[in-house]
Amino acid sequence: MSVELRRKAEFGCARSRRDRAVLRALATSALAGLSLGFVALALPALAQDTGLRASNEDGPNGAAPPMTSVDGAPLAPDEAPATRLSDAVDPGSTALSPEAATANYGKPRPFKPKPKSNRKSQAHPLPDLAPYPTSAQARRARRLGLRGDVTDPALLVPSPTTAVPAIIPARPKPKPDPDPFAPPGLDAGPLRAHAYSETDFGYNSNPMQISPGTTALRGSSFVREEVGLSAVSDWSNHSFTGDMRLGYDDFFQLPAANAPDGAGKFLARIDVARDTKFNIDGDYSLSTQFQTSPNLYNNGASTLLASRPIIATYGGGLGLSQDFNRLELTLRGFFERTYWADAHFANGATQYLSQDSYDDYGATLKAAYALTPEVQPFITGGVDQRIHDAIVSTDGYERNSDGASIVAGSTFLFSHLLTGSASAGYEDRHYQDPRLADLRGPIYDISLIWTPTPLTRVTLRGQGSMDEAILYNASGVLNRSLTLEVAHALRRDVMVTATGGVVYSTYPGNPLVQTYYTAGLKAEYHLSRHIVVTTAYALQKLTGNQVGSDFTANIMTVGLKLQE
Repeated sequence: MSVELRRKAEFGCARSRRDRAVLRALATSALAGLSLGFVALALPALAQDTGLRASNEDGPNGAAPPMTSVDGAPLAPDEAPATRLSDAVDPGSTALSPEAATANYGKPRPFKPKPKSNRKSQAHPLPDLAPYPTSAQARRARRLGLRGDVTDPALLVPSPTTAVPAIIPARPKPKPDPDPFAPPGLDAGPLRAHAYSETDFGYNSNPMQISPGTTALRGSSFVREEVGLSAVSDWSNHSFTGDMRLGYDDFFQLPAANAPDGAGKFLARIDVARDTKFNIDGDYSLSTQFQTSPNLYNNGASTLLASRPIIATYGGGLGLSQDFNRLELTLRGFFERTYWADAHFANGATQYLSQDSYDDYGATLKAAYALTPEVQPFITGGVDQRIHDAIVSTDGYERNSDGASIVAGSTFLFSHLLTGSASAGYEDRHYQDPRLADLRGPIYDISLIWTPTPLTRVTLRGQGSMDEAILYNASGVLNRSLTLEVAHALRRDVMVTATGGVVYSTYPGNPLVQTYYTAGLKAEYHLSRHIVVTTAYALQKLTGNQVGSDFTANIMTVGLKLQE
């Protein structure tokens, strides 16, 4: 469509030529106004950008280029566009100019950085730097510290070449339990106690310990019940340690062989001062005499027992210890009672062994010197007096006696592989009855524990002692014993123990000589810390140089042990 036709279409509604001219003028004015409006809107932004980059857009002589109008003609100085809101307001009008209405109008504001917010400190801040211990600054600080001058500024901020961050200590790793199946124990007031109860069922081939070839020799099944308790104190001062056990064998086919047994001891130390201590101790033992015991003679008749006679020993002591630097002196007084029950035989006869019960009073003095914390040699001297309930014993002798002994030895600890104590000495005992020769000879006491591997423990025990005996023309009995025990852990919960021992007994004044052998094998399976399954085999054999003084017994048991 041509321009003329468009014009006719646009202004075809006008009735006269004058009206059409007016409409053309209005349209032209509208187009011009729209163009000026767009230029007015863009002009402030261009002016702002021009002001910000004035240094980059200067002319060749360093002067800013002249301002121009919308159509490109330069503006006079008095025709420069308004830069303030008051300049953009037309005095004769109430509306703002297009420049004043434009957003971000005016000069650019200077950039002011906001203050940084205080951040929270780290949960684990790094430690301050410290000089190396061998650096010059560290040596100088030590010198100044000795003089009391610690205000040297060079010491406050060490240089980077001589400073090292402080070492943050690492948390120690938990130590593994060396014995994960040991009983946990229980707290009984200020004491830590361990208790157990064991029930065993088994068979004994010779419970009466009768000599071979006797018609009364026969075996029997039995049940054994044993209970035990041990305790140790957990005090800052003073101390207490103790343990005890009691057992009873009940034979189903031979009630006459039923017998109790037990042992126990305790030691209490009271710290009166740093170098002064009181010691209170006590012990007991319970056993029975067997069929072939040399103390049973029944006036030459049969010694077949109706029940096994009891031998009970109990007593205690009170001591005072004083330390003089490494030297420790201990004075102890003691009392011990030995009770022998009467022997009742199968033929109805009775041997009144209770008349041979006696009391033992004595005192000892011990001096120990600590060469090192692990090695402490000692020497002990003692005297005692034994007084029987009857002046004349059942065998017709006056057996009251006085004794004296001296013993020297040492306790030691070698690199935790070999620990224990060993002592040896001499004892002499004089009897009131001149028909009884003095009982004298060497005595010793050895207890060694060797641990070649963490799974194996070897224990050696030896003892030489002088004991009372009721035997014709015999002053007493000299006992020499030696026991070896080897325990090995096949697994943490399986322990196997082998034992072997021998006791050699002589009776000065009487030709009787006896040798008692023992051997055994025991296995323990720990189901938990509280439950243990046990099985054991034991061999007992006694040989003597007199007829009817020997026997052999084989014992097999299986049981359940409950421990806490």
